[in-house]
Amino acid sequence: MKHKPQTLTSWVSLAALAVFAAAITIGPLCPVSLFAQPQSGDTQSGLAKSDLTSQQVFEEISTTLNGLDSLSCELNQTIDMAGKRFQAVGKYMQATGNRMRLEYRIFPIRATNASDVAASAIDSEPADTSGVKITGSLTQVSDGSVLWSYWINGDQKKLTRRNIQEILEAAEQVSGYGTVKGLQDLGVGGLQALMANLQAGMEFGAVREQTVGNTKLLVLSGRWTKQSRKDIFKIPEDSDASLPDYLPDYVRLYIDAEAMLPRRVQYLKKHPNPEQKQIRPLITLDFRALKPNVAVQDSTFEFVRPEDEKVVETDLTSQVIDTIKATAGIKGAAVDAVEPQK
Repeated sequence: MKHKPQTLTSWVSLAALAVFAAAITIGPLCPVSLFAQPQSGDTQSGLAKSDLTSQQVFEEISTTLNGLDSLSCELNQTIDMAGKRFQAVGKYMQATGNRMRLEYRIFPIRATNASDVAASAIDSEPADTSGVKITGSLTQVSDGSVLWSYWINGDQKKLTRRNIQEILEAAEQVSGYGTVKGLQDLGVGGLQALMANLQAGMEFGAVREQTVGNTKLLVLSGRWTKQSRKDIFKIPEDSDASLPDYLPDYVRLYIDAEAMLPRRVQYLKKHPNPEQKQIRPLITLDFRALKPNVAVQDSTFEFVRPEDEKVVETDLTSQVIDTIKATAGIKGAAVDAVEPQK
């Protein structure tokens, strides 16, 4: 925004962590899903086709985000696996200068039920969690210099810090890496990074239009590119091998056509039996009450240490820098291996 990298926690990483946690807790994927829908995308084929291409939509989203001074919203994340539902609810604020604040409340895993289908609709009201006891939380705060992360999972607590400036300075010294990649790997690339990664990692079909109340939404459906399957999931480009049960096969984006901001990012999973042409929601991330350019107090981005003296602070700055160097070294070695010797 306004030529400065913005901070939003890495939604993809957070979702993947949550999915992994759910997977090892509730076991293998059930063959039939409560939320099953045709794999061919028939649920979207009845929608009007937009005049915009997916590339044009991504470009307009990028222009919108880069022009903002601040952005706040409410978050609702659900994960549906093996007849179980995981839910996290939170608030998010970002502002220029890599400043951000994220607060997530995590609720107990429960069994899915028939009412969840209607509750998962794009036009549904968020579930009432006021009477539900939380099992954990995540707070991330960055003042532009240091990124703090405070996890609570039952009786377990974890506090970490990452010096953003030191990490970015180290990233600049790594060939082919740079500041932008460093911000993304830190989880401080913003919604811009999420949208850019989806655009680069997936191939999208025709853009559809859906009206919800008085709001027109642009609907984009995509699947992993062969290069992504190879680079991210280590699947050969000529292979039709399926991804693990806890990883999505497709993505569907719902974009507010007027605001040009994401309303929902939904990751989808195909049926494990290829003869069953069905897909179902795996991860749904809703952005509600989006408020661009709201007034932001500097104190919002000041991290307050927990009063619990037993909580030990862990500095991950050196670890992140070592990981960046190691990753770059592996990629460099791979290039050397395939390039002819001079």
